[in-house]
Amino acid sequence: MLSGFAFSVFAQSKSTMIFGEAIIKDKRMERIGTILTVVGSGTLFAGNILYWRMYNEGNKESSGDKVATGRTLMIGGLGLMAVGIPLWAIGKTKERHIKIEAELVKFKGLASVNGIGLKIRF
Repeated sequence: MLSGFAFSVFAQSKSTMIFGEAIIKDKRMERIGTILTVVGSGTLFAGNILYWRMYNEGNKESSGDKVATGRTLMIGGLGLMAVGIPLWAIGKTKERHIKIEAELVKFKGLASVNGIGLKIRF
């Protein structure tokens, strides 16, 4: 009985370490997604302003390269956001699920050690 108890306590502490490592990984994923989304939205906004400013200018010959640059910035910004938003959402969702699972493991560990229910003392 003592060896079974020691094994369950060891398993609980190991699971907590694994959950901690997974949370760090998912926070990193969320942070990278947030950075990519912010940089992508800024690039999209700057490219949009550059594109419309040069496109609406009267002199079309000299602004052709700048219009292409603005278009490239807009497409690049959309690409960064297309990668950043899913990373952000997936990282946040996984982090939330891991925190819930860690609390369940902690609760199960407390339930098996102390017991839940009616206790009779003599």
